[in-house]
Amino acid sequence: MGSTDPMKAMRAFVPGQVYVHEHPLRLGGGTLLTRMTLFALDDGGIVIHSPVPFCEALRSATERLGPVRAIVAPSNCHHLFVADAQCAFPGVPTYGAPGVAEKRPDLVLEPLPQGLWADEVDQVAIGDRVMREVVLYHRASRTVIAVDLVEHFRDETPGVDRIMRAWIKLMGMWNKPRPAPELRWMLRDRAAAKLALERILAWDFDRMVIAHGESFERGAKDALREAWRPVLEAKRA
Repeated sequence: MGSTDPMKAMRAFVPGQVYVHEHPLRLGGGTLLTRMTLFALDDGGIVIHSPVPFCEALRSATERLGPVRAIVAPSNCHHLFVADAQCAFPGVPTYGAPGVAEKRPDLVLEPLPQGLWADEVDQVAIGDRVMREVVLYHRASRTVIAVDLVEHFRDETPGVDRIMRAWIKLMGMWNKPRPAPELRWMLRDRAAAKLALERILAWDFDRMVIAHGESFERGAKDALREAWRPVLEAKRA
């Protein structure tokens, strides 16, 4: 593990409840940031959601928040650094969304059960074989915790290089909240997705953490509706 400034290891999204840490990610010849979320449980423990690489400072900062109860790979596209988190926190249970185990047979993980932390966290699955994620709702902070459900890039967004900026603009996603391209273009069961989105929108939230681009400290529900408008406005057969 390398070293970095512990004071910059993470930041509070909801103080005492939800913390985030960004890490550069190479994708499609360009660079953007991916985001890990840490959220608190009622017993004082911490859950690592969509882990990034752990340097010693980040591991120590995480431990100061509370004992790590679980590591979660929330999507079949967000699993790259799970082994790194397992190395930083050996013996901690690791849970994977549907499809993760098939893509990563090298990882020791358990299926993410629907009833896990049932009194504290709600969850809804959305997507299909190409990209499937389990979206969480952290009740104590009234925060939705997602990865690719929405991506949100603006002129002010840090960590996006020239090549990635060009790709995002080409895909019509600049200054417009949109689902990840794989969710938008390769979604097969749009009726199931609409039901999942309606369940998410029924939660009482205004904040949302996402993996790429800028998270929403307010206005998250409106942004989610806008991002998924074609699916939400589609008439049921």
